[in-house]
Parts: sequence; structure tokens; C-alpha cells
Amino acid sequence: MAYKALYRKYRPRTFDEVVGQEHITETLKHQVMTGNISHAYLFTGSRGTGKTSTAKIFAKAVNCPNAKNGSPCFECEVCRGLEDPSNVDILEIDAASNNRVDEIRDIREKVKFLPVLGKYKVYIVDEVHMLTDQAFNALLKTLEEPPAHVIFILATTEVHKLPATILSRCMRFDFRLIPVQTLMELVRNIYNNEGIKYTEEALKLIALAGEGSCRDTISVADCVASFSQGNVTTEATQKVLGTSDTEEYVKLFDAIINKDVGKALTVLQENYDNGKNMLVFAKNCTMHARNLLVMKNCADSEEMQSLAVTTKQELLKQCQTVDNDSLMEYMKIFSSIEAELKYALSPKTLIETAIVIAISEVGEDQKKKRKMSEYKTMITTLSNSAKGETGERSGALSPRTIWGKVIIYLREHNLIALHIACGDITDVSINNGVFEIKTTENFLYELLSGPENRKELLKALNTYGIEKFEVIKKEVVLTDSQKDLMKLKEYFGDKLIIEGE
Repeated sequence: MAYKALYRKYRPRTFDEVVGQEHITETLKHQVMTGNISHAYLFTGSRGTGKTSTAKIFAKAVNCPNAKNGSPCFECEVCRGLEDPSNVDILEIDAASNNRVDEIRDIREKVKFLPVLGKYKVYIVDEVHMLTDQAFNALLKTLEEPPAHVIFILATTEVHKLPATILSRCMRFDFRLIPVQTLMELVRNIYNNEGIKYTEEALKLIALAGEGSCRDTISVADCVASFSQGNVTTEATQKVLGTSDTEEYVKLFDAIINKDVGKALTVLQENYDNGKNMLVFAKNCTMHARNLLVMKNCADSEEMQSLAVTTKQELLKQCQTVDNDSLMEYMKIFSSIEAELKYALSPKTLIETAIVIAISEVGEDQKKKRKMSEYKTMITTLSNSAKGETGERSGALSPRTIWGKVIIYLREHNLIALHIACGDITDVSINNGVFEIKTTENFLYELLSGPENRKELLKALNTYGIEKFEVIKKEVVLTDSQKDLMKLKEYFGDKLIIEGE
């Protein structure tokens, strides 16, 4: 039999097997047990957090006549039928490749047909943000009032791209990133089941590399296990991930704290020569500064106590030589270059500059701390130089992307009215450093121009380096036919009857 990837082999089949999303699975289990099923659901969150897996479990559970604790039993005739990929009661649609209005119209026609096996016909629309505007409009009415036998489950990683009209018609569930300790326990159970040996330090490196994603973590664990031939060690894990051990970061930060530029750059060069991933190296520099900060102030925390003895001793010794303010500045400097590293032609040069900034601009003798915007400017200048650019960075966030992130910010800060209003605006741009928000609607212009709303919007935009913004009222440009129609209405008044109005 062909080898099956671990993330496929250990895909959850019941709600109890879903990792780190108890706030969602408990709600869905209760709905299945009580029969209070909604007609439309929206699952949103980062990749690999269990959106599609949970949708498939829920689709089977609502159809299973003998559901056990809200999960499908997998023993009855319905469950066995739904396990067959050819069943027509659970339809999984990839919106990335079926995003046109014709595909949605086809769904609208097919929802009329009753399910074959169970009580419900469930449509799982993955990556729903990829639908076109016309496709969203075609889906609206069906999504609001589908037949009683139909359930829609929409899944997306970019919820800010969905129209407010879609969001308001769905019961929304936000999938969270999964804690490191939970991911470590998951990998531990998989390795135990597979008979793979491992070290605790290796488990932690794998969990950290997953960055909160269950699927990414298991994929890394699978890769490391294959490389190490069933004996996962810290050294093997570091080789696969392209990371350095804690000792390297201790040496680097000793040089930074002692303001030894030569030694710091030598440590970086050694890691570069050994083939270490520079993006991972920068992320780990940020994480090391953060670990020093936590160790300095919360040495008795469960996280710090769970570290290896040697690692804990090294952090304890080093954190005593640096103050909290400096550690915060180190975190800002190294985190500010992470986005730039994805596009830089010379990543090592970018990190070298960050190291020099950390050495020369941070310390107790510094009378005036630089603001974060100044760090960004210095890093951007170097990045443009490394790429040979003189204009705007090709890797910079576009105005539309910034606006999408602002909309998410407003929702996360419970500014619902402002969030909904901004969701209806798509015409944004940046001119001479000013973020321009354009609308033809009077009420939107007045709402966004209000002092309190301007204050909240500026606070959100400041997060992405925008210092100024303007709300611009656009004039409605009428076509010739629309102008003629308005003249007719002015002349005939109420006597004019237009078919279709």
C-alpha cells in the first residue's frame, strides 16, 4: 500500500479529535444533540486549524441518526454511505477553481433536490473568499433562505474579503491558532502510535515551526521523522528546519548586549555559511529576545520551567545582563524585518543591518529612543538598496490589503458599526503618503468623517505605518442614458412609468 502522509492519516473524524478548538466543537456538538441546526455557517481562521475537517465532521453528524455525543457513529448505514467519496449528500466545493457565477447558479438549481441518504444535503464551500462579486450576489438569496434540507458551510482564511451581506447571513466561528504545548502533545501521540523515538526539545522545535497550524506541524513532524529514520533528535530537527540551537542565539545576543559588532556579525556569518534559513534566523532572534524578557520577569512560569535545563540556565544568566526596555527594542527591530526578508535579494545584509541598529541604537546610555517608524524607515531604505529599487517597494502592502487588515482590526476591537461601513468601501489608494478613502455615498462620507470614527480609523491605520488619511466624496458619474432618463423624469414627474422599476 502507498505511503499516506501523517496529516491525512491523523485527520480528525470526531469532534473530540479536533485539536485546540473546544469553543467551536462544544457548540456544534450541542447543536447536533438538540437538533438546533442553522442553515448557514462560516468557518474562518488561519490555515491548518481544522476548518474543513470540522465541517466534514459536522456534515456527517447532522445526518447520523445514532450520533454519539454529537459526533457521527460511523456504524450506521448513513455514516457508511457518507464515507464514500461518491456520495451526493455532502458536496465539497473549491471556490478557488469554481468561482464564477455559472457554478453558483448550478448550485442554486441543485439545492432543490432532496438528500439521498440522510436528513440534510450539506454544501462545504472552501476558500469562499475567492468567489467573484457576481457569484456572491448569485449566492445571497439561496444562502439566506435555502430549502429546509440544505446546510451551507463556508470556509475561508481571509474573512475580510467577504461582503457584509454574506457575513450577516451566517453563524460565524473563528478558529484559533493552536498553542505550542497542545501541538507538542499532538506530535507526541502521533510519534508514540507510529513507534518513532523523539526528544522533548525536538518536539518543541517542531511545534514552534508549525506556528499554530495543526497541519503544518504534522507535516514538519512527518518530514523530520523521515529524515531521522525513526529517531527524531534535536540536531536532526534543526537540520530539517534550517535553524540554529539556543547556544548560537546566546552568543549573538552576548555580542549585541556587549556592543561587539565584529563578534555579532561573525556569529551571523557562521550560521549563513552553515546554510541556516535567514528568515527563520530573524524570527528566532525575535523569539530569543522575547524568551529573555519572559525569563527575566516570569522565570517561574510553566513555559520557562518546561525548557531544557541547559537552555533555562543560559537564558537566566543572559537576562540578568540586559534591561526590559532594551529587550523590547530588540524584539521590535528583528520583528520589523521579517516581512522585508521575504522579498529581499540579500537577506543576510538585511539582518546585518538590524544587528548594527540593535547594537548602536539600543542601550541604557541612549538618551532618545528611536520610534518604531524610524526603524522601519531604516530597514526599508536598506531593503530598497539591496533590491536596486528607487521607488516604492514591490513587497509593500497594497492599499487594498491594508484596508482589509483595517477592517479586521475594527471587528476585533468591537467597532461593529464602523466595521460594517468600511466593509462597503473598496476604492482606496495612497497618494503622497496620504491614505485616501473614496465613496459616493453621503452617509458613509459623513460617518467616516466624524471625529470619533476618524480617531479610531487613524489608530487602525497607524498600525500599518499610515500617518494621514482623507475621506473623499466622489461624484456619481452618470452615463448618457441615465442622464436622458433623469431629464424624462424631471419633465413627466409621477406620470412617467418605467417597466421594471
